[in-house]
Formats: sequence, C-alpha cells, structure tokens
Amino acid sequence: MMNKTAITLTLTLASTLILFGIFAIPACQIDNVSAQAEGQVIPFVVQNTTNSMQDPLPGHESHQVVIAAPPRDDGKIYSGIVSFTASKPVEVVLLHMYKPAINSTFTQEPLNASVDDGNFAASLINQFTDAPFNAGSFVFAANALAFHNLEGEPFAITYTINGEIASLTR
Repeated sequence: MMNKTAITLTLTLASTLILFGIFAIPACQIDNVSAQAEGQVIPFVVQNTTNSMQDPLPGHESHQVVIAAPPRDDGKIYSGIVSFTASKPVEVVLLHMYKPAINSTFTQEPLNASVDDGNFAASLINQFTDAPFNAGSFVFAANALAFHNLEGEPFAITYTINGEIASLTR
C-alpha cells in the first residue's frame, strides 16, 4: 500500500500533467494557425461545371469567359494542376501581377490589362499552337486562371483544380 506522501505526490503530478495538457493543446493550435497566416500554403481544390459569361474586361465584351480562379491582388498566387473539358474550343488565360518599372529600359511590354485595381500580364495558352482546344490538363502558377473564347460563342466547361495558394517569396 502507498503511504500518504506517495499518494499526494502522485495526485499532484497527475494534476500538473492534466493542466499542462489543457493549456498546451490550444497553444499548439494557435501556433499552427499563426504559422499558416504567416506564409504557409493553403489548399485550393475546386471542381465545377458552369456556363461561360460575357467577358467583363473593357474591349473584350464580345468574348466569352469562365473565371476558374479569381484574380488575387493580395500578393499570393495559385499553383497546381488543372484539367478541363469544354463544349467549344477555348483558350486558357493566366494572369500575373504586372508592375512595369517606371525607369524601365524595356522597349516592349508583355500582353497586359487592367482588372479591378490591378494591372496583370496575360499568358494566353493555345496548346502552344495557334488553335484553341476543347480539353487538356496542365501545371500552372498565376494570380488568376480563366477559360476564354474569342469568337464570343457561349460554352459549357467542367474543370478540376488541385492546387494551393501561397505567398511570394519576394
């Protein structure tokens, strides 16, 4: 049989361990949340079937578009892999934040446009040829992702994006 001192010591030790567990678990959760807010990647997984709409970009009103990953202006990018199939030929449009240097020595600019309050350079992907395509799968990294039809023909599209949202390192 245990004496009174041993029982008291055991109960004190057990109580201390329980209290430590109660306070340590929330502290670990808070550290995890703050680490995620300080630059950790956030999963971005989307699967959708939708119809195109009129392109809202000024000068592009005769085009059709589906915005699969909306433009980001918070310094973060989407990256991952996307697969899609469309009812009509489409282009893939990737937008990248574009901040031309004021004293730049560049004589030309990449294709770019103002969207909301930001300026974006655009990557138009036509399967690396001049012909749009109806289906595909590719790896991407950008501030936005859309499917686009220059002919203005409405289209339906099903797409899956398996990726993440991450902060830029510089």
